Amino acid sequence: MSGIKGIVLLTRINYVEKHYGKDGLKAFLDKLDVDKDSPLFQPIIISKDYPEELLQDIDKVLLKEYFNNDVNKFLKLGNLTAHHILPTYFQIYIDEKNPGGFIEQTARLRPHLVGLGEMLVSSIEPNQYLVRINYGQPYPETVRLSELGFLEEGARMCGAKDVKSKIEEKDETSVEYQIEWK
Repeated sequence: MSGIKGIVLLTRINYVEKHYGKDGLKAFLDKLDVDKDSPLFQPIIISKDYPEELLQDIDKVLLKEYFNNDVNKFLKLGNLTAHHILPTYFQIYIDEKNPGGFIEQTARLRPHLVGLGEMLVSSIEPNQYLVRINYGQPYPETVRLSELGFLEEGARMCGAKDVKSKIEEKDETSVEYQIEWK
């Protein structure tokens, strides 16, 4: 992974601040293995690229200190991220109750919202999509799960009911899901 957008970092920081307050955020930042001139101690620009190591450090501390080593909690983090991002960038799909449009637009906006890898989508049926994310290099499970959580919850927010996903194919650099709903 390289070139993580600032918005991805902010989703993690916002999670800590929302659940643990300003003092909890300060304690979290103190646990990170970063210098005081790190970008984390300056305004984070949502569209700017940041080093992947920063995201890995953040996720490592979240996993160990806040998620009790339960990597599946990153799925929930992705759900919360959807509630934070969709009203800003995807409101039309919420209003139109158009989960397929949301998934297709996510693929188009991915270079601007995430920055790493590429996402390709194919509609099998109006309520069934194949989503392939190629990270271009080995990726952490924390990233995969938070992204899947974002896609599933985003589809729900756009009117999808009974959202289900399954991995069709997965290797060290990419993953393909089938996502469907009623």
